[in-house]
Amino acid sequence: MTTKASKTPRKSLSGLAIFAVVILLIIVQAQRMSVEHTYCEDDVPVPGQQGNKTGSLNTEGAPDVLMLGAAWCPACKAAIRFLDKNNINYCEYDMETNAIGASLYKEVNGRSVPILFIGQYRIHGFSEATVTRALQDTGLL
Repeated sequence: MTTKASKTPRKSLSGLAIFAVVILLIIVQAQRMSVEHTYCEDDVPVPGQQGNKTGSLNTEGAPDVLMLGAAWCPACKAAIRFLDKNNINYCEYDMETNAIGASLYKEVNGRSVPILFIGQYRIHGFSEATVTRALQDTGLL
């Protein structure tokens, strides 16, 4: 025989679970919106790269760092926050939604994101220490 008292904890737990899911979704959405992207306009040269399609363009006014990323990528967002915090001139191609980004990603045989081009360095993934070293070696930090 089921009593009314035994149903109340289940209702409370399911209500709490729904509340927790809603809060989690709000937090995830807030993190997604907290990073502003600086998308590359048109075709820009890849720093330190010669012989590719974009490397032959005039580099005057080009960004110091070029990033191939994706909107869903947490490491890309961390890289953007790092570059912004350090006032680094960069731009990003989304390799999923931008034709130039997709072409570059294929050209460099991309397997993951982000890919950062800093001077002669091509960095796969984001490590603050590695990016800092590359920026220091190229005189950008």
